[in-house]
Amino acid sequence: MSETPKSLVLHLAANSNPISLRLSPETIEDLAPRLVQIVRNGHTQAIATEDGGEFVVNFSHVVAAHFA
Repeated sequence: MSETPKSLVLHLAANSNPISLRLSPETIEDLAPRLVQIVRNGHTQAIATEDGGEFVVNFSHVVAAHFA
């Protein structure tokens, strides 16, 4: 059985280095079923980080996104 993901990894169109955001299990559970649609539609989404902060992502600049 695979390990539970802890991060959202974003690959941006203008940056060859991926961005990794540490997320709480609750945030991952909420975001996972919608991630494909968010990336396809280029939504802007506020994402709660593991440390209680918030990160706003403009998914129109995201080429690929996955959990790790």
